[in-house]
Amino acid sequence: MSGHGRKIVVSLGLCAAILGTLASVVCADTKSDIADRMAKRLEAIKKEKADGKIGETFYGLVDAVKVQSLSDEDLKKLVEDENTDRKAFYELGAKELGTTPESFALSAGRRNFLAAKPEEWLKLKDGKWIQKKELRAAKSGNLLTGSPSCTKA
Repeated sequence: MSGHGRKIVVSLGLCAAILGTLASVVCADTKSDIADRMAKRLEAIKKEKADGKIGETFYGLVDAVKVQSLSDEDLKKLVEDENTDRKAFYELGAKELGTTPESFALSAGRRNFLAAKPEEWLKLKDGKWIQKKELRAAKSGNLLTGSPSCTKA
């Protein structure tokens, strides 16, 4: 290949890289876009929580309380879509605040735990599921360490 031919190939490659970057910036979701999608799913999320099928995790995501529940394709898609949007939202929020997405997600997880209804399930840091009503001191650090103070129902 001549020197001129190599320049054209390199130029085309550079143009493709720039266009790809521009396309990803132009197509990137805003927090508003993500929040709109999450709002549309909110009633379904609430219903599945009330039914005890899904709960909030220590890490700010939702998960199936029983893995077998994920054999329901609609429930699996609901959980996946919600978590995809939450992760994207945490990424954008973290950038705005100058923190890490992980830190932002943990803060969201704390808020979600505190806002949970007594019958809703929470997945602690250690991976154990517990209903909020079983926690003796919901506002203590126990929710965050994974070793809750439990009372017998």
